[in-house]
Amino acid sequence: MLYKDFKNAARKHLNTCTVLEEKYHITTNTPEIKKSILLNVYYLSGYTIECMVKYGIYDLIGYDKDKDIKLLAHPKLNYPVHIKHHKFERYTEHLVKYISCPIPLINCTNGINDAVVRLYNNWDAEVRYKYDLGAVDERHYLDFFYKSKKIFQVISNNIRG
Repeated sequence: MLYKDFKNAARKHLNTCTVLEEKYHITTNTPEIKKSILLNVYYLSGYTIECMVKYGIYDLIGYDKDKDIKLLAHPKLNYPVHIKHHKFERYTEHLVKYISCPIPLINCTNGINDAVVRLYNNWDAEVRYKYDLGAVDERHYLDFFYKSKKIFQVISNNIRG
């Protein structure tokens, strides 16, 4: 896999979330369908963030565009220890080292609802099995998606590309 595949995957997840968000707002949906949509938006929005952060890291360190991502052996940053994982805390610090702008949820939580920050902090690949919205308002799941769109834009606008 090449690192540009991360950005392509992020774009695919964003497009899917956009369609799901449109479907969420249809008034004939049952509460059960709305819940399923929100859980999938949460799951895919997290993957959008994951993919864009990883794309940004590879791009900002000047990684060879034609080299397999698994061969990353940068000082204090390598694929098996940092990139391979899903938890944001395993690799976001590396993006922040190389990018100087504020990125919502990642290095800037000003003005972001605490519930959305908790969704970010609790996101992991395991959420794909989750079937409970918990005590979080539905709007916070959508706001998490909106933040993932913003993260996509900020990283895209602040890298070599």
